[in-house]
Formats: sequence, C-alpha cells, structure tokens
Amino acid sequence: MVFDYFDKYTFLCEMYDENADEIVDLVLNFFPFDNSVQIINSRKGKNLLKRVQLSPLKLEMLQIGNIVNIYSKLLYVKDCAPVTRRTLFSNVQSTFALIKPVPSSSHGKIITFIMKKGFRIVRMKNGKISKDFAMELYKSIAGNNMLPIIIDYVTNGEVIGLELVAPDAVKKWRQCLGATDPLEAAPGTLRQLYGDNKVQNVAHGCNTQEEALQMLELFFGYDKGIPRIPFRATFKDCTCCVIKPHAVIEGNVGSILEQISTSDKFYISAIAMFSVKLANTEEFYEIYKGVLPEYEDMCIHMAEGKCISLEVKCKDPSMNCVCEFRKLCGPRDPDLCRQLYPDSIRAQYGKNIIHNAVHCTDLPEDGELEVEYFFKLMANN
Repeated sequence: MVFDYFDKYTFLCEMYDENADEIVDLVLNFFPFDNSVQIINSRKGKNLLKRVQLSPLKLEMLQIGNIVNIYSKLLYVKDCAPVTRRTLFSNVQSTFALIKPVPSSSHGKIITFIMKKGFRIVRMKNGKISKDFAMELYKSIAGNNMLPIIIDYVTNGEVIGLELVAPDAVKKWRQCLGATDPLEAAPGTLRQLYGDNKVQNVAHGCNTQEEALQMLELFFGYDKGIPRIPFRATFKDCTCCVIKPHAVIEGNVGSILEQISTSDKFYISAIAMFSVKLANTEEFYEIYKGVLPEYEDMCIHMAEGKCISLEVKCKDPSMNCVCEFRKLCGPRDPDLCRQLYPDSIRAQYGKNIIHNAVHCTDLPEDGELEVEYFFKLMANN
C-alpha cells in the first residue's frame, strides 16, 4: 500500500499525568508514510508532541485497548476516529477458538499457525471444561450420535481457549480450521495439518458472532469474582516465565511455547494472557529497583501491551526448576546469548536487554511467588 505524506490515522487516548494526578485525554495522530506520530492535548488544544518519526511504534500496536509507549509515556488507546475505524477496523470482530486436548508439543505450532493467518490473540488461557460448557459449545450438533464421544474427549483433557480478533473473524476462523474430518479438509488448513480424525481434529470454531460472544463470556468471564473456568496454576515446584509484549506483537509466542514444551526437561502447567498496569510492573520488578539501571524501562515495556504468563515445571521433580529454566532462557542480554548460548530463547527472540523476549524468575525461592503474582493477584484484578 502506498501512503501520502498527509495520510493519518487518529486515535483517542488517555494518559495518567503523575504531576497533576489526573487522567489526560489525548489525540494521537499516526502518519504511516514515514511512521511519524503527533500527540495533541484535546482539552487545551495544544501539541503535546509535534510530528516526529518514531520507528519503534508500529501500526499493529495501535489497537483499541492496547497501551503504547511514546517517549516513556504510556498512552491507553481507548477509541479511534470514524474514518480510522472504517479504514482499519472495518468488519473487525472477535471469535472464540478452543484448542482441543492435543499433545502440548503441538500447542506452539497451532498458535504460530493462528498468528500467521492474521489473527490477533487478545485473550488466552488453558483450563478444563465441564460437560455443561461442552454441551453449550456443541449445541449446534445436538442429536448427532457422535456428540457423547466428542463431549467425553474435550472434557477429559486440558484445552486452551482463545479470543481471536480479525476482519470477519468468525467466518475466517472456520475457513482456517477446514472440514470436520481432517481427511476431507483442504490442504494447508489446521485440521488437515494436525488433525487425526473427526473427534480429535485439533480445534473448534463457532458458527455465529452471537455464539462466539457467548462462549467468550463463558470461558473468560467471572461469576461473583471467581473465574468460570479456573486458572490451572498449582503454585508448587514451579518457575515463572512471562512472554513480553514485543514478542507477542512480533508473533513469536508459538515458537517460544514450542521450545519450552518440546524440551526434555520442562512442561507448561498454566498459561494466561494479561494486561499489566505500570503500577503492577513496578511492584513485580521491585527486587530490581536500584539494582538494574534498566529497571524503569523494564517496567514500562511490560505495561506496553499484552503479555503471556506461564507456570513452568520440571518433568523431573528433583531438579531445581528456577535454575534449570534460566539456562533455557539464557542471560538477560540477547547479544551475549547469541555468542554463548545461541539456542536459548533470548538469543533467538530477544532484541536487547529490555526487549529480551521473556522474563524468568531469578531466585529459586521466588518461583512460586512470581507465579502467584500473575495467577492469583493479576487474575483477580
């Protein structure tokens, strides 16, 4: 697509002003021609930032509900102008996707497939579903003699639920899945690539937007403050891994999950996507305050967008999970990793000390505490 110098996308944002202790309404204009940005204080009608090129800011980061970092100021994108909505978000919708009880070694490949197809993952967690949930999920085939077998299969194993966003997402996801029978599915569809049979056919998709919204609420919603589908974290003999926002945006989630789950040492016992406020990241990283010069930038980056938290365990319970997992991640500096540990996660997906793909627990005694921070404290925020 060719852009003109004056082409722009307009977003309505909020920013917390610490000095005034108030929320400020801002207008952010993004110019795709040269990747430049302008910020206007809408109340005062003045430029907070004159048009300036900002290479780290990408158009795909300017999604409604995201947080963007503009010169260390965090802006929450709450809406956009009508013209921008028609141009960028025409017919954009959410759908619910359920990854069925497949081997965990396949999860990374499936997530990579989904992201390469142009879907944005905005919610994600693993769990176990009840028969009532499964009956609601498959109500469109009520009376089918295969239904009891399908219900038994999806309720007896662990699943992953996802909210996927894309133009015409409901229809697009069903097309990506392919036919119910993997033998009849079109080449390159998810079920053709990874499905075994009509029951064990990798994933499920909803038929309508109404059905998708209902299943999203049932899977990710809360009842009196308690998640309807409980988080799977055990908070025992574990370490914490957080896939950072830049790795999520760059589409590396699947590859990182695959590297962990195909390791002969580790398995992922809990997974969930979170949006973390700056105050929470400062609290989570407090141990590094005054120790690491990058502390403030680390906090800002973790709050910039969605991150994915994992509870990771060792297959051999006698191993020190925190210490062993740090070896898989590599040192904090990706450049050092690429020299000394080229197969480590940070060597492959990290860019610099701040954008180094993942956070992992440093101290053996902190593994369970860091998992609790996300799967207890953040899960109830």
